[in-house]
Amino acid sequence: MNQNKKKKGFSKKLLIADYVIAVILVAVFFICTYINGTYTMDTTDKLIEMGTDVSTITITPPFDLNVFGIFLSTWIVQLGLSSGAYYMMAKSEHKIELPMALVNDLPQDIKDQVDMTQIITTVLSSTDN
Repeated sequence: MNQNKKKKGFSKKLLIADYVIAVILVAVFFICTYINGTYTMDTTDKLIEMGTDVSTITITPPFDLNVFGIFLSTWIVQLGLSSGAYYMMAKSEHKIELPMALVNDLPQDIKDQVDMTQIITTVLSSTDN
């Protein structure tokens, strides 16, 4: 295997799992909404064929999506928060790696002439938080 290839961090795997779960929840929500609509239309058509006045009838669909909609909304908010936290963590890690990459890219004769601490401090203080 390639040893230079970085392993995905736990936080990245967790974020990917959050997105997969969100996609599945949205898909289930739309499928249940479609089933509810189809059921309601079929039931209404059958009642009309039987000659029943449907203007005063309430048809209860098979799936109550009120609680599921609240759960889905909460999951989407949680997904936004975890994405923001992951972004801030990745930005912070990148900020630490930046001066080290800069120092490692310098030719050896320049490395001997400069103060590494000064370079690292300058890069860290000049980048955005």
